[in-house]
Amino acid sequence: MTELHKLIDSFPGQVGLWVENLNTGDKFSHQPERPFYAASTIKLPMLIAVLDFLSPPAKGAATKEPECLESSLIAALSRPISIKPELVATGSGILKDLSTPLSLPLIDLLTLMIVVSDNTATNVILDHFGHKEPFNAYYQNQGWNQTRSAGMLSLPTGRTDPRRIQGEITSVSAGNLANLLKRLWSGELLSKEATKIALGILSRQQQTGLLRYLPVDLDHIEDKETDLRIFSKSGEIRRSRHEAGILSKGDNAVTVVVLTESEADLRFHPDHPAVVLIGHTAERVFHYWLS
Repeated sequence: MTELHKLIDSFPGQVGLWVENLNTGDKFSHQPERPFYAASTIKLPMLIAVLDFLSPPAKGAATKEPECLESSLIAALSRPISIKPELVATGSGILKDLSTPLSLPLIDLLTLMIVVSDNTATNVILDHFGHKEPFNAYYQNQGWNQTRSAGMLSLPTGRTDPRRIQGEITSVSAGNLANLLKRLWSGELLSKEATKIALGILSRQQQTGLLRYLPVDLDHIEDKETDLRIFSKSGEIRRSRHEAGILSKGDNAVTVVVLTESEADLRFHPDHPAVVLIGHTAERVFHYWLS
């Protein structure tokens, strides 16, 4: 993985990186335990936590038939949740631009949270399940010690989250996200039905830097013109660009997690050094393990 060392060394800032072949166990990591500002990658562990909250018996000694557990999960995901005006956020997403009052099924809110990275949907979900504390307890219980929610995302100026502690940040690490993705793929984290739902949502993210230098695009994947599949969540703020996902092709699957932090370029543009780094990392992984 000499090429990955070169990419990291040439980046004008900090990098947290983890790539792992889930078939062979071969991996490469750099600063896997360094906490980074999470940006929207916190929505990935949030998705997993919610699905686990709704179907906890599925991974232990089952107290119900699998069909009953699946039916219960689907019913819970189908229940509508009201979007409170005080939870409407700025930044990414579409809910902020829709008319209120409005309510949506939980499954739609989870989908919006991942597919278009909707900040309002994220806040609604956070509020519905008791704010940050249940989520942070879940992350700690899973061993994701650098993953933490500080509270509501992107509230407009003049509206604060009273439960947010001054100076606290929402954070993740490359090692934590890689562990999540590996265990999700193996079926260890969630029930079979919840795993299918999680991967289905993650496969529909509308923007991913992992594809930048690959020989396919989202249309190829959506139209099934390629056997490459991507399950991912990205995130960006002015100082950071992140990507965490799984690239799979046939029977092969690879986790790719790239977290960055840099003050060298604070603009949002498609040729940002971190976006290029993410794209080249995925390109190296693809040609090394999946081409």
